[in-house]
Amino acid sequence: MLNLVSNAVKFTPPRGHVTVSCSATGTRAIVTVRDSGPGIPPEQQDAIFEPFVQLGRNLSSPHEGTGLGLAISRDLARAMGGDVTVESVVDEGSTFTLSLLRASAAR
Repeated sequence: MLNLVSNAVKFTPPRGHVTVSCSATGTRAIVTVRDSGPGIPPEQQDAIFEPFVQLGRNLSSPHEGTGLGLAISRDLARAMGGDVTVESVVDEGSTFTLSLLRASAAR
């Protein structure tokens, strides 16, 4: 969750918005991180979960990082029976959803 929130803050411009919400179903806990950043083109949405992939990264980019955060976050979520997914619209922002089994459902 920390990685999703820090990415949202990092890629949202000044005066933009980051919203974190949570909910639960019978078997799942769900955390949603929504931002008003640049968005991610549909053809690149799968790639951002691959190790060392950073969109729009060049030598003069102000954003730091290795491109491992989303790959590790998704792998950890999946190891716990969950997932990390993204929905995004270019120039509108992105929504990342972390879904995990609730403790009572994992037994």
